[in-house]
Amino acid sequence: MEMFTYDFLSTLTGTVTATVLVVEFLKELGPLKKVPTRWVVFIVSEMIVIITSIARGEFGIINLPLYFLNGLLVTTLAMGSWHLISDNLRSILFKSERQIPFVDRRN
Repeated sequence: MEMFTYDFLSTLTGTVTATVLVVEFLKELGPLKKVPTRWVVFIVSEMIVIITSIARGEFGIINLPLYFLNGLLVTTLAMGSWHLISDNLRSILFKSERQIPFVDRRN
């Protein structure tokens, strides 16, 4: 079974997925608790973009502006996907709590 590869991480889907996973794990650790999650997402996404480029032998100083823009894109998508998922889960849980009436059948 193949999980993450550098080929997968070089795709937008792979980078966003890895960013969400890493941030979800790191955001509650020690000093990172005090850092706004938005900045943690940005730093992680930039690191994944740059490290993937290095690992694939494609890194170049000339590409730094592209890495920055790609990191911003990944940051935005990672944050948006997390909000979409968490909002949908909250909505489902809220609806299920409201739709199940309590019926006392003891009498």
